[in-house]
Amino acid sequence: MANWSEKFNKMTQSAISKSKEVAEVTKLNLEISGFNQDLKELYTKAGQYVLENGIGAGDETLEDLAAQMLAIKNSIAADEEKIRAVKNINICPKCGASVSRSSRFCDQCGAEMVVAVPQEETAAEEAPAGSVCKNCGAPIEEGALFCGSCGAKQE
Repeated sequence: MANWSEKFNKMTQSAISKSKEVAEVTKLNLEISGFNQDLKELYTKAGQYVLENGIGAGDETLEDLAAQMLAIKNSIAADEEKIRAVKNINICPKCGASVSRSSRFCDQCGAEMVVAVPQEETAAEEAPAGSVCKNCGAPIEEGALFCGSCGAKQE
């Protein structure tokens, strides 16, 4: 019986040793993964710095990469504009809030919206049920701090 007990003890010690090894390797792999992520971020920052400051101008590879990045940025901007069109909103140039395209003023900060909205588009919209502006009587969105039509502060 002593032989069986010794074998069991050795197997247990081996399993414990392997568990410690796996735990340490996992910990080190996570650390390496974090370092690799840090490297990617630094490469990104370095590349952005190089391209924004014109370092390496005339280098065909850098110019090609810059052109590809500009095309991607333009695609992102176009898709973001499509999203705003689908949602029927503009972005306030002052505070960055989402504002209905029919509003002449931001309902969060009161800034005038610079995007012109055709009259047919505003007339075709249905007035939302709820509160109205105390100044001009236009319907206002729930929680609006300013009227989207006249810019008056709401109580």
